[in-house]
Amino acid sequence: MMMIGYIMFLGVMLVNLIGTAIVVVLMDTDPWMATQLPWLTPKVYSFILLVFANTYWVMHFSFTNLRLLNIEENRKLLGFGFPLKRLARYMIIISFCHPVNIIYNFTWLVFLMIQIDFWYQIPVAILGVILNYVLIYSIKHRFLQIIERRFIAVVVGFVILVFSLFQLVQMVSTENVRLLYRIVPRIETINAFLGWMPGGLLTKAANLDYGLVNASIYAALMAILIGLIIVDHFNKTCDGLHRPALKKVEEVSSQLWKVLQRILGNNAGKYYYYVMIHPYNKLQLLTLAIIPIVYVPLLLNVNYEIAQTIAIPTILAGIPVALLAMGMANMYGYENRELLLHLQFPVKLEKQLKERFLGVIILPLLVFYLITILEIVFIPQIGRPLNIFVGNTFMFLCFMLLFIWSSYYQYQKAVYSSFSYKHPIISQKVTFAISFTIFTVGYMVFVPLNGLEWYRITIMSVVIGIIGIYLWGHMDVLVNLFKKRILIRIWSDL
Repeated sequence: MMMIGYIMFLGVMLVNLIGTAIVVVLMDTDPWMATQLPWLTPKVYSFILLVFANTYWVMHFSFTNLRLLNIEENRKLLGFGFPLKRLARYMIIISFCHPVNIIYNFTWLVFLMIQIDFWYQIPVAILGVILNYVLIYSIKHRFLQIIERRFIAVVVGFVILVFSLFQLVQMVSTENVRLLYRIVPRIETINAFLGWMPGGLLTKAANLDYGLVNASIYAALMAILIGLIIVDHFNKTCDGLHRPALKKVEEVSSQLWKVLQRILGNNAGKYYYYVMIHPYNKLQLLTLAIIPIVYVPLLLNVNYEIAQTIAIPTILAGIPVALLAMGMANMYGYENRELLLHLQFPVKLEKQLKERFLGVIILPLLVFYLITILEIVFIPQIGRPLNIFVGNTFMFLCFMLLFIWSSYYQYQKAVYSSFSYKHPIISQKVTFAISFTIFTVGYMVFVPLNGLEWYRITIMSVVIGIIGIYLWGHMDVLVNLFKKRILIRIWSDL
């Protein structure tokens, strides 16, 4: 079922992206558009085309997937005599073959090819798409490494960026008509600026008549750059296979560890310490900060009621769910050595697991209650307080069950290095299930039912009570699952 759902998701994604690209490119060729949109002059059309191209480039950069392969697993092939350089070449090729990467690059080709007027623009456009992908790939990989080493500097820069975006959103939402009148007289200057952005450069490769000689020069330069970047990828892959990054040694006397030990206890405190110092989890926190600061103001200024009654509650309810996933979706993949040592303590395993379980949910619960209160106080138009509270609690508990299942049936050792080409903590099945399920459950929980609202609240309240009572009274089930499914895996991963 998950595979079918993933294929359907990819199909919808491909159709939407290519369909939007075709509509944007062909909108000035349709006679109906000329009659219905008299303001669509060639300059305005170029502005729309460039805005789409640069927006699409940002989407491409955001969703380019670097985590298809696990270098720790692939390097085991070297022990069986597999040639290093051949393995590195295979890994470079396969890293491109993630379906999302293929969809975005194929959409670029469609978007550019339908704008081409001369045959010599074809190789330039194709090489431009390839160069764009390898550059994004290289930048994103280095960004993950910067996050590990310069986290505070990245946070400061991120806060400045988010504040700027928020001010821009506020300006557009309050002065949208006056802003449009200001843009039109300066549209040539704006188009010139957008034309030198990444999306604009790719668009120029397809719709600008630069001549055969210049096309040959551009193609040669791009081929050289592509070759140099691929060689850099190849060398880094070989280096990673030879010398995988070792886990950083954190001081046991860390103040963070002392605070967590005092608040959460030995078992939960030690576990949360490993969760909080992991560089990928820091990156996840930065990503989560974008959601309430940028997207909620945008949706609040949309005139469609469904955006406020369904989209905003679902997005806000997803923040504590994402925090819960960081700690619970792979509860036994972080500190394997310490966990095995803890099993030798004169403390029952059930008590240790209970302490860890309660410690994992306490921070997401605090965030959950804080977000719920802020929703009720500052955004009353999205729904009644009781509906929001019960709906958020229901989503939280449903995903908690999903993450408990993930911890026991989708275990994987947490990888510390960013050079892993996959999610270093949670399996691909679980990440897809989270992203696919959260909006499905959100629609079921927050869609307005008018007179039938009390039936849904009653059903969700009963389910919440059953889940809570069952989990608290059946911790022995989790203890037995740990002994049967996790303990052997931990020993084998050491």
